[in-house]
Amino acid sequence: MNYLNTYEFIDQYIESVHDDIYVDKTLLIDKVSACISKRSEKFICITRPRRFGKTYNANMLAAYYTKGYDTKELFDNLNIAQTDNYFKYLNQYNVIYMDLSRMDDECTSLLHQLKKSLKKIL
Repeated sequence: MNYLNTYEFIDQYIESVHDDIYVDKTLLIDKVSACISKRSEKFICITRPRRFGKTYNANMLAAYYTKGYDTKELFDNLNIAQTDNYFKYLNQYNVIYMDLSRMDDECTSLLHQLKKSLKKIL
């Protein structure tokens, strides 16, 4: 499986956006973007209770930041497009996508695949 700039999270986010019930939470992107250049905030942990949108938020963030695909059209009509920094961070970063719930119990392939993905960008 390819972990670097894959299309999987974009597909999942597009599906969410086109659901009958969709709540635009893209202003979270603006909050995360504000932390990007701060040395003291180089790690960001977004926690939620079970079934409260962790995967949804992760897919949204990955779709916005990935440089693997042009996702401007996906975000143009959402709240994030109204912010001052909308274009500054859009599609500017390599995104590594890993769903740990799909790994085997020992995650034997995880380290190997992660190193393989990182070699592509280093």
